[in-house]
Order: sequence, then C-alpha cells, then structure tokens
Amino acid sequence: MANIPNDVILQAVERAINHRIHFFCYRLPGQTQLHFGAQIIEQHTPIGFYIHPFSEDKNTPPCYISAQFDAIKFLKIPLSSLPRTNCRLVMAETTDKFTYLQQAQKCIADLQSGLFSKVVLSRTICNEYAIISWRKVFQNLLDKNPNAFVFVFHAEDAGFWIGASPEKYLTYRMNSVSTMALAGTRLAGTVGDWGEKEREEQKIVADYISDTFEKVGMAYVKSETYTRNAGLVEHLCNDFEGKVSSPTQVDKLRNYLHPTPAIAGMPCKDVVKYIKSLEKHNRRYYGGFVGPVDAWGNFDFYVNLRSLEFDSERYCLYVGGGLTADSDPEKEWQETVHKAKTLQRFL
Repeated sequence: MANIPNDVILQAVERAINHRIHFFCYRLPGQTQLHFGAQIIEQHTPIGFYIHPFSEDKNTPPCYISAQFDAIKFLKIPLSSLPRTNCRLVMAETTDKFTYLQQAQKCIADLQSGLFSKVVLSRTICNEYAIISWRKVFQNLLDKNPNAFVFVFHAEDAGFWIGASPEKYLTYRMNSVSTMALAGTRLAGTVGDWGEKEREEQKIVADYISDTFEKVGMAYVKSETYTRNAGLVEHLCNDFEGKVSSPTQVDKLRNYLHPTPAIAGMPCKDVVKYIKSLEKHNRRYYGGFVGPVDAWGNFDFYVNLRSLEFDSERYCLYVGGGLTADSDPEKEWQETVHKAKTLQRFL
C-alpha cells in the first residue's frame, strides 16, 4: 500500500470504529508508518489482516479482514453506503487475586509432579461502563512501545481489539522466515543476572522452536540469548532465521509452532486442554496471532499479547505469565501486574 499520512489513517480508524466497520490498523516494530485497510463487502482480497485464536473452535474461528479500501478511499465513501455490522459484546469477568493464586498453586503442584514442564496461566481485568479512548490508548502504545507490533482491529467474530505485542510469531519474506523465543520477565532496567526460573522458562521455548525447525526439515540460525526490552518489562530472547526450500515448509512451520510454550506451556497440546479446564475465562483471540498478509503471500504475524478487547461499554484486558515448578504464586501475580500496566496506564 502507498504511504498515507498517519493523521489521515487515524481519521479512517475513528470512522471505522464509530460505524463498526471491519478494519485493521497496525505499525510494525521499529517503524513509524501506520497501515490501514477496511472491508465493506464479502469479497476476499490477497492483501489483508489475519487473526488466529488461541484455540480454534466454532465460537472463535480464524478471521480475515480484506484490505478493500485504504484510508483515503474509505474516507470518501458516503456514510449512507457504509454497512453497520454487529458489535460483539465483551462477556468476560475479572479474575480476582484469590482465584488466580489458587490456580497458580494448582499449576505449580502439577508442575512439581512432572505433569508438565511449563504452564502459562492468564487472567482478565475487566471494567464495565468504561468507554475507552481508543485514540489515546493507541497513540500512547505507539509512542511508548517503539519495538512492538501495535495494532487495533475489528472483525465480527473477533470483536474490537487493541494492543502492543512484543513477540514475533512468524514472518515470511521470499525464501526466509524468522521467529523468536521470548520468555522470562522482569522489570525493565533490572541490574544483575537473570534468575534460574526465568532462564529455564525461556529455554523451554527456545528448545521447542529449534525442534520445530528440525521437524519440518528447515535449516536455521539461532542467535545468542539476549535481554529484549518490552516497555515496562524486559524478557530473555533468541532470534531464529530459517531458509525456506519449499512452500510447504512455511505452512508446516506456521501450523506446528502454534501454540508455542511462550503462550501455552509444555507439552503444548496437552497443556492447552489443561488451561481451558482451569481458567474461568475463554482466552478467545488472546494468545493467538495476528498480522498483515501481502499480495505475494508474505506475512508478519505477531502473538496477540499485551492486548484488550472492547465494546461500547466495557473492556477486558488479558495478561499472563509462564509458571514452572520453581514458581512462586505471589511473584507470578506481580509479574502480571507489571505486564498489565503496558495498557492499563493509558485507560
């Protein structure tokens, strides 16, 4: 898409939100240019925005928003010609601290028994009759998170979402792919070495991604482990670059990677069932992945983290963290408090 001034794009976003149009707007990490697309009719275009749930079912299907109109063309459409889609209501309730600590204690007990090696436990923070200023939130996320994938979108099945993800799920360009193993959390700027619990938690993710590359037969390079800033917190990270030898490898890698231990746990498939039975809320699209697709099949997918869904009267913020056998429930709660502030401080 041609570069359009960001202020024009923000006008288009405001119009799309006010009229409940299917749309997307995002900024890639390290960039300043916003990108926008709106869908008015049921017609697929190769350029668009893909939204994948944490766990796919009939109520949370994958969604795709076609980029039928850029911001300038969208703003020229007469109001009388705009459809008005249904607005999905936010149904989740807040996870109180007592409930979270009980769930964390159960997770840790099961981890210590050897049932799993890692469990990512999430919680929700909801507020009724709180009309969020999406523009204030979005602008602050852009300003305060230059290295994040910042996004806002609306799709009928998914609803309205806004967030700033620090975690790349998978990007594809021509004959190469890239991803990252991002896990372990502490306050940004903490002095000293990382703790053993955080190192173990991140290593589980890195090993899983390495195994997945080998499973699909793709040659890859893994960076050294380093500390990556994510606003108010920082994480341990390894970057991965893979060389694609056939198109089927990309499809396999995309399917096999989700959900990674960074957003579910390990072993991945078993722990998803465990999470769904333990948590009282449905994660829906939190912990899934979102991002743009271009006309040549290239894509930039990021994990749907540090995000919230909203409607005209309430919002629900999702936040989580990885637990291992050495976790302390109170410390895990505090970690989610720090992560939540990525968005909460702007509400």
